[in-house]
Amino acid sequence: MKILLIFNPQAGGGKASQKLENVKNLFTAAQIDIELILTEYRGHATEIVSKSDLSLYDGLVAAGGDGTFFEVLNGFFRNEGKHDIPLGVLPVGTGNSLAQDIIENNDSLEDFIKLIKNGNTRAIDVIKVKNSSQEFYYANTMGLGYVSDVNITANGIKFFGKIAYTLGVLYHTMKLRTYPVKITYDDQVLNLNNVFISFSNSRYTGGNYFLAPAAKIDDGLIDLIIVNKLSRINLLKTFPKIFTGKHVETRFVDTLKAKNIKIETQSKKFLSPDGEIFGQTPVEISCMANGIRVFS
Repeated sequence: MKILLIFNPQAGGGKASQKLENVKNLFTAAQIDIELILTEYRGHATEIVSKSDLSLYDGLVAAGGDGTFFEVLNGFFRNEGKHDIPLGVLPVGTGNSLAQDIIENNDSLEDFIKLIKNGNTRAIDVIKVKNSSQEFYYANTMGLGYVSDVNITANGIKFFGKIAYTLGVLYHTMKLRTYPVKITYDDQVLNLNNVFISFSNSRYTGGNYFLAPAAKIDDGLIDLIIVNKLSRINLLKTFPKIFTGKHVETRFVDTLKAKNIKIETQSKKFLSPDGEIFGQTPVEISCMANGIRVFS
C-alpha cells in the first residue's frame, strides 16, 4: 500500500509540526509506504493534489484540520486524472470536525492509521458550491453570516487553539446584526431576517460544536441550521447548547434538509466552508451523493 500524505505543519496553530515525527513512525510501524509532502502556504495542498499522478497511490490522506481536508478535497476534484482512490484524514489540526463523523469521540492517530491499514472504505457525500466566478467542494459544513464572521476572527487567532472559535463567538456577539436572505431549496422559497445559516454535511464544526445533530455524511442531503433574529442575551443563552445539540430545539433555530439550495442576499456575504473563508453570495449549493470514498 502506498499513500500520498499531505501534511500541514501549520495546522493547529503550528502545533501539528510537533506531531510529524510521530506520524511518520506510526506509518512505518503499520508498514504503510508514504510519499510525504509538507504544505508551505494557504492553497498549497490544492495545488499539490491537483497536479499529482494519483494513479501511483492507493489512497490520499490529509494530515491537518478541516481546512487541510478542504484543500485536499478541492485538489482531488480539480485533478484531471479523476482516479477513484479513497481519501483519509489524520486529525492534527484545530477543529478536526469531519474526523468525528469517521471515528466518533476519538482523536487517536493510531486508530485513523488502522483504518488506512485495513483498507476498508465507505462512500460519503460531498457538497458542491457554485457562484458566477468559482466552484468548490466541501465535506463538513459551510457557514453564512455570523458564522463566517466568527471564522474570520478565529482564523486570525488560531494560536489560542480550540478556544479561538469561542473567542470569535464572544467578539461577534457584541457586534450582533441581522441581514435579509432569500433561500430557495428544492423548489421552495424562504425570505428571512437572519443571523446565520450553516449548510452541514457532517454533525460537528469547530471541533466539539455539535452544530447539526441530525446530519449524516451519507444521506444525500444538506442539513440547514438557521438562526433567526434574536437578542444578544438570547444568543448567549442559546450558544452553550451547541455542545449538546439542544440549540436546535429552541424557538430561535429552524432546521431543514435539502438537496439543492440557492442563496441570495442584498449585499455580498462571505462563506466559510470547513472553517476557511472562501466564496461569497449569491451562490448555488448542491449535495453530490456518494461523492468520494473515505477510509472508514
